[in-house]
Amino acid sequence: MILDDKKYIAGKIKEYRLLRGMTQAELAEKIDIGTKQISRIEVAEFYPSLSTFFKIAEALNMDLSDFVTQNPQSENKIRQKLINLIYSANEDEVNFYDRILTFANDEASELKKNLLLKRLK
Repeated sequence: MILDDKKYIAGKIKEYRLLRGMTQAELAEKIDIGTKQISRIEVAEFYPSLSTFFKIAEALNMDLSDFVTQNPQSENKIRQKLINLIYSANEDEVNFYDRILTFANDEASELKKNLLLKRLK
Protein backbone atom coordinates (compact mmCIF):
# COMPACT_ATOMS: atom_id res chain seq x y z
CA MET A 1 0.00 0.00 0.00
CA ILE A 2 1.31 3.44 -0.90
CA LEU A 3 0.48 6.12 1.60
CA ASP A 4 -0.71 9.42 0.14
CA ASP A 5 0.61 11.91 2.70
CA LYS A 6 -1.75 14.71 1.74
CA LYS A 7 -4.85 12.49 1.93
CA TYR A 8 -3.68 10.89 5.15
CA ILE A 9 -3.11 14.25 6.87
CA ALA A 10 -6.40 15.55 5.48
CA GLY A 11 -8.26 12.49 6.77
CA LYS A 12 -6.74 12.73 10.25
CA ILE A 13 -7.59 16.41 10.56
CA LYS A 14 -11.19 15.80 9.47
CA GLU A 15 -11.50 12.72 11.69
CA TYR A 16 -10.39 14.58 14.81
CA ARG A 17 -12.44 17.67 13.97
CA LEU A 18 -15.54 15.47 13.77
CA LEU A 19 -14.56 13.60 16.95
CA ARG A 20 -14.44 16.97 18.70
CA GLY A 21 -17.87 17.87 17.32
CA MET A 22 -16.53 20.93 15.51
CA THR A 23 -17.60 22.36 12.18
CA GLN A 24 -15.06 23.55 9.64
CA ALA A 25 -16.18 27.11 10.38
CA GLU A 26 -15.60 26.66 14.13
CA LEU A 27 -12.12 25.25 13.55
CA ALA A 28 -11.28 28.01 11.08
CA GLU A 29 -12.42 30.68 13.54
CA LYS A 30 -10.49 29.09 16.39
CA ILE A 31 -7.19 29.22 14.45
CA ASP A 32 -7.96 32.43 12.57
CA ILE A 33 -8.01 31.18 8.98
CA GLY A 34 -10.74 30.97 6.36
CA THR A 35 -13.30 28.17 6.31
CA LYS A 36 -12.47 27.54 2.66
CA GLN A 37 -8.84 26.91 3.63
CA ILE A 38 -9.92 24.25 6.17
CA SER A 39 -12.11 22.70 3.50
CA ARG A 40 -9.20 22.57 1.04
CA ILE A 41 -6.96 20.99 3.65
CA GLU A 42 -9.57 18.36 4.52
CA VAL A 43 -10.13 17.35 0.89
CA ALA A 44 -6.35 17.13 0.39
CA GLU A 45 -6.32 19.96 -2.12
CA PHE A 46 -3.26 21.32 -0.36
CA TYR A 47 -1.11 20.89 2.73
CA PRO A 48 -1.42 23.33 5.61
CA SER A 49 1.67 25.41 6.34
CA LEU A 50 3.64 24.11 9.30
CA SER A 51 2.37 26.90 11.55
CA THR A 52 -1.24 26.23 10.45
CA PHE A 53 -0.69 22.50 10.97
CA PHE A 54 0.42 23.10 14.56
CA LYS A 55 -2.50 25.47 15.19
CA ILE A 56 -4.93 22.83 13.88
CA ALA A 57 -3.32 20.12 16.02
CA GLU A 58 -3.54 22.33 19.10
CA ALA A 59 -7.14 23.39 18.41
CA LEU A 60 -8.16 19.75 18.00
CA ASN A 61 -6.12 18.68 21.03
CA MET A 62 -4.06 16.36 18.85
CA ASP A 63 -0.62 15.00 19.54
CA LEU A 64 1.86 14.24 16.78
CA SER A 65 1.49 10.58 17.72
CA ASP A 66 -2.12 10.85 16.49
CA PHE A 67 -0.67 10.94 12.99
CA VAL A 68 0.88 7.48 13.33
CA THR A 69 -0.60 5.20 10.70
CA GLN A 70 -3.34 3.62 12.76
CA ASN A 71 -7.03 3.96 12.05
CA PRO A 72 -9.13 4.34 15.22
CA GLN A 73 -12.23 3.80 13.07
CA SER A 74 -11.21 0.14 12.62
CA GLU A 75 -11.43 -0.52 16.36
CA ASN A 76 -14.30 -2.11 18.20
CA LYS A 77 -17.51 -0.09 17.68
CA ILE A 78 -18.19 0.18 21.42
CA ARG A 79 -14.66 1.46 22.01
CA GLN A 80 -15.14 4.04 19.24
CA LYS A 81 -18.48 5.12 20.72
CA LEU A 82 -16.86 5.67 24.12
CA ILE A 83 -13.99 7.62 22.54
CA ASN A 84 -16.46 9.83 20.68
CA LEU A 85 -18.40 10.48 23.90
CA ILE A 86 -15.25 11.48 25.74
CA TYR A 87 -13.96 13.72 22.94
CA SER A 88 -17.25 15.57 22.64
CA ALA A 89 -17.77 15.93 26.41
CA ASN A 90 -17.24 19.07 28.45
CA GLU A 91 -15.08 18.95 31.61
CA ASP A 92 -18.00 18.11 33.93
CA GLU A 93 -19.08 15.24 31.68
CA VAL A 94 -15.50 13.92 31.46
CA ASN A 95 -15.30 13.92 35.26
CA PHE A 96 -18.66 12.14 35.45
CA TYR A 97 -17.54 9.49 32.91
CA ASP A 98 -14.33 9.03 34.89
CA ARG A 99 -16.25 8.38 38.11
CA ILE A 100 -18.60 5.91 36.40
CA LEU A 101 -15.79 4.02 34.68
CA THR A 102 -13.68 3.92 37.85
CA PHE A 103 -16.65 2.54 39.78
CA ALA A 104 -17.42 -0.03 37.06
CA ASN A 105 -13.78 -1.11 36.89
CA ASP A 106 -13.59 -1.50 40.68
CA GLU A 107 -16.80 -3.55 40.69
CA ALA A 108 -15.54 -5.76 37.85
CA SER A 109 -12.27 -6.36 39.71
CA GLU A 110 -14.17 -7.31 42.86
CA LEU A 111 -16.41 -9.66 40.87
CA LYS A 112 -13.40 -11.36 39.26
CA LYS A 113 -11.76 -11.75 42.68
CA ASN A 114 -14.93 -13.31 44.16
CA LEU A 115 -15.29 -15.71 41.23
CA LEU A 116 -11.66 -16.78 41.60
CA LEU A 117 -12.15 -17.36 45.33
CA LYS A 118 -15.22 -19.53 44.66
CA ARG A 119 -13.25 -21.64 42.17
CA LEU A 120 -10.48 -22.17 44.71
CA LYS A 121 -12.91 -23.48 47.37
